[in-house]
Amino acid sequence: MSSEILEKIEELVEEGDVASLKDFLASLDPYMIKEILERAGPELRTKMIPHIPLHNMSSVISKLSEDLLSEITSLKGLDELLELISKMPVDEAVDLVQKLPPKTGSKVLSLLPPQKAKEISELLKYPPESIGGIMTTRIPIFKSSLIVEEVIKEYLAKESSGAYDKHNYVYVVDSEGKLIGWVEVKSLLTKPRNKQLKDVVGKVPVTVDPFSDREVAAKLAVTYDLSELPVIDKDGKLLGIVTLDDVLDVAVAEFSEDLVKFGGFTDVIKSSYVSADIRSIIVRRVPPILFLYLMNAITGSIVASFVGIIERVAVLAAFLPMLADNSGNIGSQASTFIIRSLALGEIKPKDFLRVLHKEVLTSLCMASILLPVAFLIAFTITYFSYSG
Repeated sequence: MSSEILEKIEELVEEGDVASLKDFLASLDPYMIKEILERAGPELRTKMIPHIPLHNMSSVISKLSEDLLSEITSLKGLDELLELISKMPVDEAVDLVQKLPPKTGSKVLSLLPPQKAKEISELLKYPPESIGGIMTTRIPIFKSSLIVEEVIKEYLAKESSGAYDKHNYVYVVDSEGKLIGWVEVKSLLTKPRNKQLKDVVGKVPVTVDPFSDREVAAKLAVTYDLSELPVIDKDGKLLGIVTLDDVLDVAVAEFSEDLVKFGGFTDVIKSSYVSADIRSIIVRRVPPILFLYLMNAITGSIVASFVGIIERVAVLAAFLPMLADNSGNIGSQASTFIIRSLALGEIKPKDFLRVLHKEVLTSLCMASILLPVAFLIAFTITYFSYSG
């Protein structure tokens, strides 16, 4: 589908039919526009970006790569972007501002409404990969001393005015702002109206620190099967929450990053493969290939040292492919288990020696099992080669 749409856009651009191009882009789903931007070449993007209606892209614009956002700001200016950011949830606005060039990000903050700029700035103080950078602060928070009826009235009034970005739970704090517990909104509506809030709340299973890595939130959300994770500071004060959609974005990003690194890149390309320029791909792929060249040269020198034996017993050359293929297969098996364990948090880089020890023992045990089979195959091939 995206290929057909891309062809249609290319056709409209070639025809110079600006009005039809604008109408066509306006009719597309935001996620489709994101995919088209990631697939299109630089020349086509330059011609289509000025006509993209940004006000329809609030749900996806923060997910675009830094390179694409830089292109959009340079081609469209800041007016539409400012209007979009002012209406976005704070956590998504922070993600977007973090991806902008530093000068552009500072200018955006200076032009936003003061309250919105303040909310974004408070989250920007956290490191880019931290939980604090993706938490939502516009949530229902009430003091434990309030009665249920008061809370429901205030909650409904604020919710109808759009004061909350997320409102699955009501969070209960004490007079110092320290988290006491939470209660689901739908559950709160069934509680006795004359009860104090502290008497109807449930215990929060787990909380996270704003300076912890985002991957921590993803693992905790999966472990505890939660749609929201409260974020508290070192004193136990509630700062905000991390939601399931944020956690899923983090999980996908972390998986993609790990996969790319294990695939032989020295660094993660900050744009899609289709839109990435050839130079950036080459710069990241050549160093590991050069390293493998060195390893292969060492392997070649070992084989070369046995040339005399191979010349005398030529049939030994038939076993070189088997040795090479099995080495690759065993290595692939080991890397699959290790990548899975890394992704699940079962092992860390600091466990290198423990993993190495286990793999060495595993390899020796496997060799003892496979050796008789290899000997039988070698004997059979050699026997029939010489008997023939």
